[in-house]
Amino acid sequence: MALNNLISVSFTDEELLQIDGALSVIENILKNRAVSLTPTQRQQYGRVAYDMEVWVDKVDSYMRQAPQLIPSFIDMKEHASDLAAHRALNPRIERLNVLLHLAQDTNLLLGSDIYNSSLSFYRAVREAAKSNAPGAPAIHADLKRQFPGGGRKKGEQENTDAQ
Repeated sequence: MALNNLISVSFTDEELLQIDGALSVIENILKNRAVSLTPTQRQQYGRVAYDMEVWVDKVDSYMRQAPQLIPSFIDMKEHASDLAAHRALNPRIERLNVLLHLAQDTNLLLGSDIYNSSLSFYRAVREAAKSNAPGAPAIHADLKRQFPGGGRKKGEQENTDAQ
C-alpha cells in the first residue's frame, strides 16, 4: 500500500454483477413511472419536503374531513394516489441518496489515489527522461501533453514542464 493511499477498495466480478442487477431492478420498476425534468422545469414546480410534509398532511386530513370544501377540479382519487406514491418514494430516495453519496465519496478518494500515483509515475519518468533512460523520453513526451502549460510559473524558463 502506498504511503499516501487514502482508500483501498476492490469489488469481485460477482459483487459488481449484483450491484448492476439491483440497479437494473430499480431502473425497470421506475422505467414507465419516473419522469426526467430539465433544471428549468425543476424550478417551475413546488417541492414537498420536510416542513411542507406536515402542512400537506394537514391539508389532506381536512380534505377528507370536509369533502364539501374541495374544489370540483381536484380529483381526490388522483390526489390520494399522488400522496401515497410520494410517501412511498421518500424513504427510498433517502436511501438512494445515502448510497449515491457513499459511492461518490469512495470514488473521489479512489480518483485521488489514482491521480497521485499517476503523478508520481509521471515525475519519475520526467526525471528518467532527463538522463535519457531507455523509453523514458518518449513516455514523458506523451504524458506531458496533459500539462500544456508545462507547470511554468510567470517568469520561469520556457523549457520547464509540469511538476
